Amino acid sequence: MSKWKKWKTAFWMIPVLAGCLAVFLEFFVFNIRHWESYLWRTEHTLLEERLMGEGLEPLGDNLYRITAEEGEETASIEILNINQKLYNLHIRMTVENPASAEEDAVLVQVKINDEANEKYFRLTERAIVRGVEKSEYMRVHLSGTTTEAMILIHGTKGQVIRIEDISGNVPVPFSFSAGRLAAVFGLLLAAYLLRPMSGIHKKKYVDCGWKGYALVAVILCLEFAAAAVVQNQNLPAVSRDREEQETRQYQMLAHSLAEGHPWLDVEPEEWLKSMPDPYDYRARSMQMETEGGSYLWDTAYYEGKYYVYFGIVPELVFFLPYYLVTGQDLSTLPVVWFTGCLFMAGVFILLGEIIKKWYRGTPFSVYLLLGLLIANGSGVWMFFRNPVFYDVPILLGLAFAVWGLAFWLKALSGERCNRVRMGLGSFLIALVAGCRPQLVLVSALAIPLFGRAFREKKVLQEKRLPDLAAFFLPVVLVAAGLMYYNQIRFGSVTDFGAAYNLTIQNMTKREFKLGRIIPGYFTMLFQPPVITGLFPYFEQVDVKSQFYGQAIVESGFGGIMALNLILWISLIPRQFKKYIGQKDAYCWAWLLLLLGLLLACVDLQIGGLIPRYTVDFTWLFFLAAVPAICGIAHSTAGTAAWNRVYGAFLLLFAQSMVYHFLTIFTDVYEKMQQMNPRWFYGAEHLLEFWL
Repeated sequence: MSKWKKWKTAFWMIPVLAGCLAVFLEFFVFNIRHWESYLWRTEHTLLEERLMGEGLEPLGDNLYRITAEEGEETASIEILNINQKLYNLHIRMTVENPASAEEDAVLVQVKINDEANEKYFRLTERAIVRGVEKSEYMRVHLSGTTTEAMILIHGTKGQVIRIEDISGNVPVPFSFSAGRLAAVFGLLLAAYLLRPMSGIHKKKYVDCGWKGYALVAVILCLEFAAAAVVQNQNLPAVSRDREEQETRQYQMLAHSLAEGHPWLDVEPEEWLKSMPDPYDYRARSMQMETEGGSYLWDTAYYEGKYYVYFGIVPELVFFLPYYLVTGQDLSTLPVVWFTGCLFMAGVFILLGEIIKKWYRGTPFSVYLLLGLLIANGSGVWMFFRNPVFYDVPILLGLAFAVWGLAFWLKALSGERCNRVRMGLGSFLIALVAGCRPQLVLVSALAIPLFGRAFREKKVLQEKRLPDLAAFFLPVVLVAAGLMYYNQIRFGSVTDFGAAYNLTIQNMTKREFKLGRIIPGYFTMLFQPPVITGLFPYFEQVDVKSQFYGQAIVESGFGGIMALNLILWISLIPRQFKKYIGQKDAYCWAWLLLLLGLLLACVDLQIGGLIPRYTVDFTWLFFLAAVPAICGIAHSTAGTAAWNRVYGAFLLLFAQSMVYHFLTIFTDVYEKMQQMNPRWFYGAEHLLEFWL
């Protein structure tokens, strides 16, 4: 057989083998409870001798109204005279005419006895979910014969429950999931192609050609589609986007700007106007309780008017043009999706330019994995999972930042600086200030980039004025617009209005406190996560500190270094200096690290310990680690050390990706099991096939 035929055979055999293994896993391993249930099908019992608790009012036709108060255990069904060994239970009950998605799930807890326990002992609470058939089957592990059991229904008083079936030792239906099959097939194929000994590592990123770019495009399209799916599973967010005034600030601002003024068309209450300090949350709340009425939460209140203090650029890019053209309000959800996708695509572009500039020997596989790691690990999935208008200025600011840096690097890739690309990069970086002002700190990265270009005589040589104009003119134009907007609102060209927000903190009197820094850094960067054995295996961290002052705290899942272990590399660039190699790349790594720490400090001093604020700087720590990672990959590719180095990189990559995948199913604000039980518990039973 010729070498070509051998290669062709091997090329097709791998997908075939991966497909066969995926099918085997889907049919036999992931359906273990189905095949296992054949062992006791002859022992099926209907469990019809039941005693209903006083907390269940019978309505006929298997319907019962819950009358028990919260905390009482009288909404119960006691099953008598079972007198046989139970291997599983089938419980099918639903809320009749559910008022919300949350009522698609009925929480039950089984109390049961066996030969080892004469009295009842409790099993773990279980959610019986409408539309998730697997949730109705509960595999129980008991010692010998069971005589009695009790099912406690943890519902809300007034709910009407339909009890359709309670039986034991039932056959579990076969459950086939095309999505799980495709995911397993993709993971098996990726594991083979990305193994340390794979030939894919011989192809450098700079030599990948159109096929490599096409693969990146396909992967990004899959990411974008997944983001859309995740976003649309948050059913309350979809509803809230249409209904709640406080979450529609950009839409309200579009109406105001179309009328020719920057304040919102909502008249503040007279009692708010008369308050000596309307920014005092507790005084404001007491006044509202006394006088009645309400106020616009988290808007900037200044001299009797409400303003939007969030960045104006998203308004000018999305909401105002849409309103002027259609006369309709643009939903926040597609804007969050689009800006998040724009950031993710920009990450791959920026990473490619970094590799072309400093690490041209980097394997394409390392580029691909690093791009996925930064795009997914920077925290954007918390915005896809819980899309609100707060996310828009952050995501658009991040997108402008990565694309602006990419254009700067691209402008310097030739023998002479490309003024168009440099100007476009400056324009995008300047727009960051109109989205998320503190993010404009990334403009400091121009110093090492253009400092090196000046020394190499790429800029400011014979035509200095055009170079200066290309770099600074876009910045001046954007700055002039932002300063004018600030002046007409708050009487100062540098006042963006955040100090006048109506929330729980009085920002007009908030001061920089050194005492916030150490507990703030620990919480944002190093706080260990709380890992549990229940899906999705993470719980919110109870944030504690001994800072005796006002601290604005929202619980998260841990510090970014603890959740993305690969980021520890970014903290010690000196240890990887010999691998980083080039002096300007080494300076770039240090500057990115310092900018990340500075942004974290600014965020915790201004806003507090808010999980979404970590997105401001997480990507900077990832980029700070890139020179070390690419330098090591470049140095060890094709050597005996490659397997160990690349294997460690794969483990760190997998750790971060698995974490960010799992946190799709939870949140620090709203829990997915309440927002969309079908999706949450459907995913749980797909992953935990042994339940």
